[in-house]
Amino acid sequence: MKGEFTNTLKVAFIYVTAIIGAGFASGQEIVQFFSVYYRVGFYGIILAGIMFSIIGCIVLNKVYTERIRNYDEFLFPVVGYYPGIIMETVVTLFMFTLFSVMTAGTINILTSKAGIPFVISALLMAFAYSVFMIKGIKAIASLSMFVTPVLIAGMLMAGFYIIAYQDTYVFNAIGLNRILTRNWLSSSILYVSYNSILSIAVLCELQPYLKTRRIALAGGCIGGCLLCIIAVVINAALSVVNPDFLKNELPVLDIIGKNNDVFNFIYMLILWIAMFTSGIMAGYGFAKRVNSCFGINMKFITVISCAAAVVLSGFGFSNLISVLYPLFGYAGLFMIIVVLVQGVRDLFIGRHKRTIL
Repeated sequence: MKGEFTNTLKVAFIYVTAIIGAGFASGQEIVQFFSVYYRVGFYGIILAGIMFSIIGCIVLNKVYTERIRNYDEFLFPVVGYYPGIIMETVVTLFMFTLFSVMTAGTINILTSKAGIPFVISALLMAFAYSVFMIKGIKAIASLSMFVTPVLIAGMLMAGFYIIAYQDTYVFNAIGLNRILTRNWLSSSILYVSYNSILSIAVLCELQPYLKTRRIALAGGCIGGCLLCIIAVVINAALSVVNPDFLKNELPVLDIIGKNNDVFNFIYMLILWIAMFTSGIMAGYGFAKRVNSCFGINMKFITVISCAAAVVLSGFGFSNLISVLYPLFGYAGLFMIIVVLVQGVRDLFIGRHKRTIL
């Protein structure tokens, strides 16, 4: 029973870590996808949490029942060969994009907050990412089990701190442009869509931890609920501050830094860890996809992808989020629809079999 509980937490934490990254923990994603929609942005967060839970349960249940070992074994039987090739290309490109965004975020913190020169920061991050990416999914799982509780606690504390100590500008989104979508519903769906591109690929690697169906279902549900709770708290905090802060690259960190230097330093570390762990998952996923498709040596593609991500990070953290994420969000809608249809189909077939028996 203890082993089942531990594996459930591992699965849930890996799921959460795959989604919590530079944009989420810094508040940048929450601002651009939810805060700009005033009070109804909370509806979008709740819908996103429900969708994350459902998608996680469906994917993990399929991985458990069919003993799926990787993303290819999940993707191609579900969508077919040619759509699978297209979707695999989209997934691979998004993983590299996300890896570049995380790299931009970690370098941004080291340069702007810690005062480390850009070149040294870039070299440090490239080396750190390379080490974990080469070690593989077991090292990533161990890292997630350790850092995810810290990330969750840190983000919740930051949100409550802002709510408790900041001047109140309740639900004031004046001056923010709705550049992603025109309403909270489509924004929420896009948010889940692009995040699911990476998270589904990561969940397909978790078969060794899915010893029972309960682990699969509970892991997906707990992961989605945790994401929803954290996002609600962060959005509530961002809704009670001067809207000028919301235009910054790292809004949550900048708000905390206004009044408390110690907490600012602590949250800077938490934010850096969030970016780093999510970046590892994206970078590892990208390198493994390239290795699988083209047979290129894993160490070689890891070094090349780290170098390329450093170059792309020069475009800026918030710019990468606002321009590239929505594009992949639209592309990922196809996968979301397929997963949901597959879930309904599996549920119907399961009930049909029980009726016959």
